[in-house]
Amino acid sequence: MAHGPDTPDTSDPGPLAWVHDEVQRSVADATSALRRFSAAHQAARQTDLASVDDADLRMARQQLHQAVGALEMVGLGAAAQLLRGLEGAVQRFVLKPDACDGAALVAVERVSAALGDYLQRRVRQRPVADLQLYPAYRDALTLAAAERIHPADLWHFDHHGVAMPPAPLAGPAPEYGPPLRAQLDRQVLPLVKSLDPGAARELARLCLALSAAVPPGQASVPEAVSTFWRVAAGCFDAMAQGALPADVHTKRAASRVLLQYAALAQGRAEVSEQLLHDLLYLCAQATPAEPDHAPAWRAVHQAFGLERHTPVDVERATLGQLDPGLLAEAQDWLRR
Repeated sequence: MAHGPDTPDTSDPGPLAWVHDEVQRSVADATSALRRFSAAHQAARQTDLASVDDADLRMARQQLHQAVGALEMVGLGAAAQLLRGLEGAVQRFVLKPDACDGAALVAVERVSAALGDYLQRRVRQRPVADLQLYPAYRDALTLAAAERIHPADLWHFDHHGVAMPPAPLAGPAPEYGPPLRAQLDRQVLPLVKSLDPGAARELARLCLALSAAVPPGQASVPEAVSTFWRVAAGCFDAMAQGALPADVHTKRAASRVLLQYAALAQGRAEVSEQLLHDLLYLCAQATPAEPDHAPAWRAVHQAFGLERHTPVDVERATLGQLDPGLLAEAQDWLRR
């Protein structure tokens, strides 16, 4: 299993040093091309919008695509993911030129600054976590009008090869069906509303029981299914301890666990890899004040080696912070 991406990085910075200048130049050229297109488009609004050539947008997309390839070549998947989001934003500008306005260009500058700071830290072997790119990643995907914007997409953690057996139960395992679904529904609603600790605790208990429940159409509990329910139990256990923020990612995970239950209850034994990854991300980010009071979370933490991950405040922008004066000058220039 690969090491967690947010442990101190000791990899050789040599390969990145070879492509660093090329990536920075490509991103700078793409940003300049976007500025030229935006200026031309704004000017043409007073005359003839049809006269605006989208060659600068095509150039920006090509430059970003080249930078993505270079970053992937040296194994910087999170940075490549960030620029892929910016590439999606440029594609949106092709379809909706009005979206490439002054505010969008300021956001592009923030993304570029964060990436530049991240790459500089990697080259100099200074501590930096992939998840610190999330505020910039969110900016890029917001510009692209992406449906999914989740910090777990920057958390390149390989969970394959780890399996958790069904939890030992004091009584018989529950059966998939309407009564069990009703129990889950009753607890998910208060959890989504307010991250209610009691509801989270009950959901952790139900998920542990489900890890030993045989899905319809199966002769026994598939390994992937028992592992999924053990991980879900660990995540709810962390919520019950107040170890996760009451944000959209935490609350949405609970709703998606219900969808996974529905699929299993209908005889579809496949487990969502993305949902499992997202739940593991939440378990890795959780910081219970009293870990001994969260045994389901602790079991997941130990089984997957999540102690190698250092939790990151993904909402706090720490990379590429622009000087407020310079940012104001840039915004003033864009309004001219």
